Amino acid sequence: MMQKLLILFVLLLVSVLSTGCAQDDSPADIARFCLTLDEVNAGVLNTDSLAELDGHVLVAHTLLQSSPPSIRKDLIRLRDTLDAWAGAVSGDKPMIETFEQLSDPRLIGSEGRITDYIAQYCGIDLGGTPWVEAEAGGRQDICKAWPRIGTPLTFNNFPNLPDIAGSNYFSNTFFISKWAAFFGLDTIKGAFVVEPGGKAVIHGQYPNTRYFAFHPNDMDLNNLKTLTDKELKPDEGSTNPFQGIASGHQKNYYTATLEFSPPSAKPAPNTSYVGLRKDGLTENRFVMNLLRMYHTDAGNGPGSGGVPLPALSIYDANGDLVRHFEQCDLFTPDIPQFTTAQIFPVLPVIDHRPKNPPQWTTSSNFDAPSDTLANADVQYLATHYSSRFGNIFVVRGKYLTAPDTRNGESPATPGKQVRLYNLCTYNFWNGGANQCLLENQLRRDEDGYYTLVISSGKNRPNNVEAQAATWLNWGPYLDGQLQYRYVYRQNPIVMAIAAAVDGKSISSELRPYVPVAAPCNTKVFEQGGWQACLHPLRLPQGAQ
Repeated sequence: MMQKLLILFVLLLVSVLSTGCAQDDSPADIARFCLTLDEVNAGVLNTDSLAELDGHVLVAHTLLQSSPPSIRKDLIRLRDTLDAWAGAVSGDKPMIETFEQLSDPRLIGSEGRITDYIAQYCGIDLGGTPWVEAEAGGRQDICKAWPRIGTPLTFNNFPNLPDIAGSNYFSNTFFISKWAAFFGLDTIKGAFVVEPGGKAVIHGQYPNTRYFAFHPNDMDLNNLKTLTDKELKPDEGSTNPFQGIASGHQKNYYTATLEFSPPSAKPAPNTSYVGLRKDGLTENRFVMNLLRMYHTDAGNGPGSGGVPLPALSIYDANGDLVRHFEQCDLFTPDIPQFTTAQIFPVLPVIDHRPKNPPQWTTSSNFDAPSDTLANADVQYLATHYSSRFGNIFVVRGKYLTAPDTRNGESPATPGKQVRLYNLCTYNFWNGGANQCLLENQLRRDEDGYYTLVISSGKNRPNNVEAQAATWLNWGPYLDGQLQYRYVYRQNPIVMAIAAAVDGKSISSELRPYVPVAAPCNTKVFEQGGWQACLHPLRLPQGAQ
């Protein structure tokens, strides 16, 4: 240890004498910080007893304790942001307030300056696109009923962990207040004002997409009743293409309603009652309503499924119309695509979560008591990988069939095992997806299995195609996360996969659909294929 410290000190002293040092940082400050970073990245911190976000807080706090003066404020911002997130997850702080802190663009600058400092003084430069601190691009005022949008061009950054395989997100928010409505206020901080007992009526066309739904969330960001595509009764004269094979020669409409009142003993169709929080007991004062579209048929770019965004009408408790917004198309050739200049850096700091052998989790929200805007229709499944264990990560499972709507199949095609599942790779500190694939983009072997190989481009094995495997981009990071999204959560096969991951027994018939994984390296895969990497001795118990 002393020898390593002495060598590092000499190298830093030479660097300081030749290029200059950050103001107020002594060679000893720099050496101490770089040594701490090396130790953290080597996995010396024990986070086994900590919740996921608490582990990230410990990593940031450990670096802060050894911080040189010039980046101390940036490490404080990083640590405090994570700490606020952890506090929201544990229920100690309001999640909705913490979301504003997480989306503060100043975090990009802090991460960026830390990244640049490490590159200059610690000699760790992972490359990647240069960081840009800028405002988010998720607000627009053309389609006023849906002021917030999240597309692959606006949403792919910390802390979103989005799906960028043609998934798009649109939202509106409602502030429930009798007094604000009485005084004639239309909006408060961008939220539409509605009085208790009022309602919001959404009228739109069924989009051309694999999945869509309206997801109202209460003031704690917990899921209220989801209005799901296959359950939305069509308007008179229309057909729901998610219930059966519909003609492609007509426009099909639905009408959905948010009632700002307690649930009814005889609930109306296509209606979510949002007047109470998820507990069903306490009054709700705020609703964030998300319109999610997964895998629009037009492709992976921004879009609303080839149809305009729905019309929105807000009514008071007496049933009188207060505000109305017509259908609106954001994605016409005459409207420039919405984007953001935000680019998070490639921060060369460990993700503490990867283990060997890998561990899987079914949590969608860091095990938070709040749903934290997670999709109630989705079963999430995730594992983590690290360059500490190997330069590639191999995953294998039996392929589940799903409708290929991009090639003309209906989302209601009979005989398919699931509606959809996809896979994405992420890095925690960056928050954006490196790559996302739909299930029908996976290669399958003659036995009906898919194999994933996750690596950087330079570490990609030369026999991926020969092994009937599919390559996923690791990106320029030290480590990352592989995330599955299965729709629907209530599907029996999907429920069995989740049960197996949670340690419960399932039938031998369904066991092959549970993915297994192991870290590996390029040479081993090139010499022995997936079999060499997924040798039974390398797999978790029960996954042979």
